[in-house]
Amino acid sequence: MNSLEVIQLEAYQTPEVIEDAKKDFVAFGSDNLFYDQLIDVYLNSPTSHSTITGIVNQIVGKGLHAHNASRKPDEFAQFRSLFKSKDLKKIALDYKLLGEAAIQVSYLQKKVVKVSHFNRETLRAEKCDDKGAINAYYYHPKWKDYKDGDKLTRIPVFGSGAKNEIYIIRRHIPSMHYYSVPDYIGSLNYGKLECSISEFLVNEVENSFSGSKLVSFANGSPSVEGMKKIKQEITDKLTGVHGEKVIVSFSDSVENKTTIEDINPPNSAEVYQYISEECSRKLMIGHRITSPLLVGIRDTGSSLGNNAEEIQNAHNLFENLVIKPYQNDIIDAVDDILGVNGISLDLYVQTLTPIEFIDTENAVTKEQVEEETGQQLSSQICCSSDGHDFDDQHMFDQISDLGDNEKTLFDLNYELVDDREVDYAQEEDLDQQLSLASVPKGRADVKSKLDGVTESGKKYLVRYQYNPLSHQPNSREFCKLMVKAARVYRKEDLDREFRGNIDFNAKGSSSYNLFLYVGGKYCKHAWRRKTYMLSNGKIDPNNPNANKSLIYKTEIKKEGISTPTADEEPAEVSVAPNNRPNRGAKN
Repeated sequence: MNSLEVIQLEAYQTPEVIEDAKKDFVAFGSDNLFYDQLIDVYLNSPTSHSTITGIVNQIVGKGLHAHNASRKPDEFAQFRSLFKSKDLKKIALDYKLLGEAAIQVSYLQKKVVKVSHFNRETLRAEKCDDKGAINAYYYHPKWKDYKDGDKLTRIPVFGSGAKNEIYIIRRHIPSMHYYSVPDYIGSLNYGKLECSISEFLVNEVENSFSGSKLVSFANGSPSVEGMKKIKQEITDKLTGVHGEKVIVSFSDSVENKTTIEDINPPNSAEVYQYISEECSRKLMIGHRITSPLLVGIRDTGSSLGNNAEEIQNAHNLFENLVIKPYQNDIIDAVDDILGVNGISLDLYVQTLTPIEFIDTENAVTKEQVEEETGQQLSSQICCSSDGHDFDDQHMFDQISDLGDNEKTLFDLNYELVDDREVDYAQEEDLDQQLSLASVPKGRADVKSKLDGVTESGKKYLVRYQYNPLSHQPNSREFCKLMVKAARVYRKEDLDREFRGNIDFNAKGSSSYNLFLYVGGKYCKHAWRRKTYMLSNGKIDPNNPNANKSLIYKTEIKKEGISTPTADEEPAEVSVAPNNRPNRGAKN
């Protein structure tokens, strides 16, 4: 008896969700194995595997970072200790591949102490309570081996108050309460078909294309033993080690002669090629790939050079419609978990996209540029010349002799105990009301109005430094000179009118305030406050934390050092002009 299996390509049916009155959990899919089907397609469909892997790499990027990491170093350190990169990668893969992801959260004294990825395919939802809420999930290491009577582990959901909880990341899908399907569900059949084609072609090659010929004998039908003997003789001569190349047929009609016929379909190579290409195309549509090159798949016959413009044009659409929604969902989950410990960070994913394909012209804030480029401006910032007449050397000459080399302060037994961007949301003790004064030079032995003596009699100095100490080849010459000098200045040395033909000047003016406007219009530098304390032998100058704000919370607060007020230190001094309204233009 011949059998023929037909693969139907009608629209994929949503996997059945089954509530069994005898079971506490809710089954998902035929035989409760829907997740196994998704994993099988991922492992065996070349297009699915490449596409999903490429998208996951884009979702993860170079990892999570925070815009306010430098202002909240302790909270950021806790985040790093709780969320490991390897766990975030696994979470992203599960979310894309399975449509859901699971995170295990462990507590000690009502604080989160451990966060780890949990294999989503090992969990099944508990039946809802009378309010429609899912209160727990049941764990089994391999559901295809599950038998009635097997003991399952019940894990409560996030927010239940248990010592170990499960946080599920999922999309809302109407009519699906217990589970969510992946976003490529409509093209899943094409992934299965690609698996079937691959398996069939591999089998054909390994079996030397068996069954492609039909040999018929028309000299009568021998006995069963005779048929076996003749068949064996033919196959011994004509077949390979992997299987039969021919089909042997016997006939009792003496009118027909022995014939050899092809039984392959006509143009089979073209048929397989068409089906394969159609599967790849539909899978790309299902995953919403705007350009195959974005996930590392190159079009046949094309080159990267010919498609560079396509990548650049397709990136923004792909990033906004596909990648960022996944990233935002994962960040929301991380925020929920960190919130238990009272941690609030402005998280973002550092992108993998090459910077030359990123358009930052419309990015207004520092945070937007960081998200688009995946690079922190604090370490990569530069100031580009805009073509205006800028007397850089003259400007630098006016300020160069006013600053101190940090080595001078260290030689005078001062130690750096605080190095920070200005952030009034984190500042306290803003009680020092001092008037400004203009002093012609700034040296360590010249006091600033912001300097003082601690409650215990220790002397401290407050200075400002150009930040960051880096530039690019096309930076303004003034910025290059300031970075190279790397000096620290009293506020009085900066908060004054400097003469120069600067495009940042107000109309009709030939001078501007260096403290308020830094390097002028479009400048991406700002001022950073640094506090030094006369050594008392308690602070180790070699301490790697000596320039971290951790010292601020220990030594400075303990010593009662007051921080400048908003009048003394306007908020804009820590904001680069390029990140201000109108890119720093006054008029």
